[in-house]
Amino acid sequence: MLKILADQNIYKLDQFLNGTVELTTFDPNDPLPGLETYDALFVRTVTKLNSKNIETIPESLKLLGTGSSGSDHIEKEYFRSKGVQVIDAKGSNADAVSEYVITSLLLWSIKREIELSEMTVGIIGAGATGSAVADQISRFEIPFLSYDPPREQRDKNFSSASLNDILECDILTFHVPLEKEGTHPTFHWLDDSKLSVNSFKLIINASRGGVIDELALLNAISKNTVSDIIIDVWEAEPDFNTAVAEAAFIATPHIAGYSEQAKLNASKMLVEQFSDFFEVKVPDSSVLYLSKKIGLAELNYTAYELLLRLHPLREYDADLRNLNLRPDKSILFQKLRTDRPYRYEYPYISLDKTLLNEFNVLKKLGVKSLTNT
Repeated sequence: MLKILADQNIYKLDQFLNGTVELTTFDPNDPLPGLETYDALFVRTVTKLNSKNIETIPESLKLLGTGSSGSDHIEKEYFRSKGVQVIDAKGSNADAVSEYVITSLLLWSIKREIELSEMTVGIIGAGATGSAVADQISRFEIPFLSYDPPREQRDKNFSSASLNDILECDILTFHVPLEKEGTHPTFHWLDDSKLSVNSFKLIINASRGGVIDELALLNAISKNTVSDIIIDVWEAEPDFNTAVAEAAFIATPHIAGYSEQAKLNASKMLVEQFSDFFEVKVPDSSVLYLSKKIGLAELNYTAYELLLRLHPLREYDADLRNLNLRPDKSILFQKLRTDRPYRYEYPYISLDKTLLNEFNVLKKLGVKSLTNT
């Protein structure tokens, strides 16, 4: 029987497997258990895997996976050189992150009384997530440019905006992996050299901490060359810069990609790749993708309040700010990511038809009518 050792927080993983696979889980806050006898190891971004903490790889271990879109927490080349295949869940949370971005943009525009159609959004990174963000922004007819030179090199059908054009945008939103080396490094991509000669109304980072130089960002805010920031990822994560959090319009604990559907997608992608690798069959998982009906018609909401009712951005924001003075804020940061129930993505939410008629923004976000379910 094949054996998997997995982070206990990989969502509903057991429900994607059948009796031909033995699943053992571990608490990521504890030391990693021994890997002997296991065929596969599944982790999340909170677990760093490299040649230093796993010096000896047992012969049984053939597959290593992360239930996250990014995999910079894994020393991939090391494991591959030892004959261990490395897989990830890239793209699993693309829709969830795009909803975080468009929701935060809408909240920001309402609060700041800014017309988004008069702004230009620069999307840094045009992979699965950046493309999903572009789709969301298009629905709201917000002008945007996409910047992704590496994709332009490998995809003849994609044309990247120039660096000069992207830096002239009013708003920047980041959707790139964290790369410290190579021909297109992203570490501190937005640094003092760019921030000192450009100004922005809003900067959003929901990709990886370290893509933005946080000290340079604070300096730009103090000089009023950056008006607002929305930050979900942090350079020293799980620790976070309290000054950046205090300066942010929205500050959240790396939850942009957290939704019921994104978490299901991640588990599904891991299991499907596991299935292909070991040539085993796994159960149909479509029954796990449920919709949620919410009755709100009797309440008098503004658009701002309604968005926050459907997306808990401000709840996470308040929880994070409450940690600013806590000496154990790194530990509590992780708890914020695991203790709250996952939200449902907009297309999986059904509301009363009267609300959809009153707030066209809900239709654009993909919310369904209760009468059609």
